[in-house]
Amino acid sequence: MTVRPAPAAARQRPPASRRAPVDWRRYAAQARRARSRLPRSGHPLVVRLVVSLLFTLAGLALLDLAGVGIGAGFADLGSAVGRAVPQPTTTDLVLGAGSVSVAAAPILDPLPDFTKNTSVALSGKVPGFALTPTRRISVSVDGKSIGTATIAPDGRFGPTTIALVDGANTVKATLVDGSTEVASTSATVTVDRVPPTLTVASPKPGDTVTAPDVTLSGTTEPGASLIVNDQVIHPNPDGSFTDRLTGVPAGPLSITIVATDKAGNETKTQLSLTVKPAASAAPVGLTLGVTLDRTTVRPGATVVAQIVAADGGKPRADLPVTLQVGVITIGTYRTDATGTVRVGFAAPDQEVQAATVLVLGGGVSATATLAVAASAP
Repeated sequence: MTVRPAPAAARQRPPASRRAPVDWRRYAAQARRARSRLPRSGHPLVVRLVVSLLFTLAGLALLDLAGVGIGAGFADLGSAVGRAVPQPTTTDLVLGAGSVSVAAAPILDPLPDFTKNTSVALSGKVPGFALTPTRRISVSVDGKSIGTATIAPDGRFGPTTIALVDGANTVKATLVDGSTEVASTSATVTVDRVPPTLTVASPKPGDTVTAPDVTLSGTTEPGASLIVNDQVIHPNPDGSFTDRLTGVPAGPLSITIVATDKAGNETKTQLSLTVKPAASAAPVGLTLGVTLDRTTVRPGATVVAQIVAADGGKPRADLPVTLQVGVITIGTYRTDATGTVRVGFAAPDQEVQAATVLVLGGGVSATATLAVAASAP
């Protein structure tokens, strides 16, 4: 094999590993020349600042839009809640052909709910803000106009006398301006000229009663008040009543009862009785006694009565005794081995100055007094 020699150029090229290193100062000079030739707008730092500024402006714009949207959403939510929740209104009401402002209604002076008179005096005042020279008060009864009343500068009007009929009367005062109704106020007055009923069940006129206590019972018109010998009595809601006169001496006795209804009508009844002395107590025999755990209570409160029976000074067992409160019978009970029985009952539901608690048994009786008052402890 023939070996050819390498060309002269190849023989003269030094190995790559033996090339001289490039000086770093050369690269630094080239970088300085490149930066000096780069335009300012294209500088990397300037570009970054411009891009950051653009993003910031875009974010602020989006935030502003979002705020407007959120605010509008809250506004819509508030409007929806306002529509759902009932709100007070000052819108005028419509009455007849004109609008009526409730606040402008005339203010009437007090009128009686019940009266025995066939006429009343109507007066009142118009609110100051509703006063104008052209306005006046139109008065009507049961829808029928009976005239007009002028309004003083201070707003007062009346008194105007109004004729009434028996029964309920609707009195109306209307503030008018020409033919327009501005506002009105009405009241109902009932005329009652019939005296209340009054019936005394016991005792009857001319009866003879035994001292020292007299029990009176009867009925009157529901809602009427009652006076017995100058003492106020409160009847039950149905008009029934009972009263006990204590410490009555033997001899003639006059009882005056006056019933007055809500309109002021009165009915008077007078009883003439004869009071005989109390019978002498037997030296030995059956006796009853009754005591109450409370002598003054509120209407409807529970009261406990203790009944004691004795015969010849010894306890009387198994004796039937009947308890009454006023004209109401509570029940019949039997005494125990000690001659005692305890009974609870409800006090009358109306105020009573002196309700009689009566016990009957074995032909003898015993009483106690119970006061019923709303102010009781």
